Amino acid sequence: MPYPTSYVNKKGYVCNKPPKDVYTCSTYNLTGKKYNRQCTGHQIRTLVIQELALEAIKSVSVFVKSNEAEFIKQVRETSAIKQEEAAKSHKRKMAKEQKRIGELNTLIRRIYEDNVNGKLTDKRFEVLSQEYEQEQAELEQSMERLQGELDSFHADSLKADKFIELVQKYTDFSELTPTMIHEFIEKIVVHEADKSSGERSQKVDIYLNFIGKFEVPIPEPTAEEIAAEEKARRKREQRREAQRRYAAKQKQKEQEQEEKARKKKIA
Repeated sequence: MPYPTSYVNKKGYVCNKPPKDVYTCSTYNLTGKKYNRQCTGHQIRTLVIQELALEAIKSVSVFVKSNEAEFIKQVRETSAIKQEEAAKSHKRKMAKEQKRIGELNTLIRRIYEDNVNGKLTDKRFEVLSQEYEQEQAELEQSMERLQGELDSFHADSLKADKFIELVQKYTDFSELTPTMIHEFIEKIVVHEADKSSGERSQKVDIYLNFIGKFEVPIPEPTAEEIAAEEKARRKREQRREAQRRYAAKQKQKEQEQEEKARKKKIA
């Protein structure tokens, strides 16, 4: 999204600034006026997204090449759990719909017999038979769709193999290219930044084609790594505190200069 590259400061001077290259929340932008807004106007720099996408592609690909058997196992286990839950739900619904179709067949035979015996008028018979046949047709379409989804579960188990084939096409992951984005990335979900801990953090979920959001197993950090992270955290906090003090000092200096200028003007 383009942003203006200049602005007017408090003193009326036009100041230049580098253009911002960011992605903003599409849901927020597309939901119209404020009273109909959905989500929030959060954003993330394009460079950060590119770095995260490349790192996700690279880390999973390296894991695949060095631990192919473990990768296949992890993907298939995750897929199997989801498939098993969906299959149970589909089968329950199909059994219920099949039972209803049988009931409708019985009802159709009954109203036909009632019509032949003169217990049901031709007009009423026509209305009821149309309603029953329409409901029956809708149930049959639903069962056909559910069966098709059940049949596709077997194909889903081959997703790991498809991703491995994709990874084997690449030997260089040093640069993110448009082709890589198209072949590897399914979607990227950027969450709103969180500052509740005192440090700004922003969750980004990257979904890869065929395997979705895949978490590369991370070994437990060593004591040295934990100590190094804590040291880095303290340095970041010290740097932020120094920046806050500097900003406060500059603001005070500006206020003093404005006060001096005001008094000089009055004198």
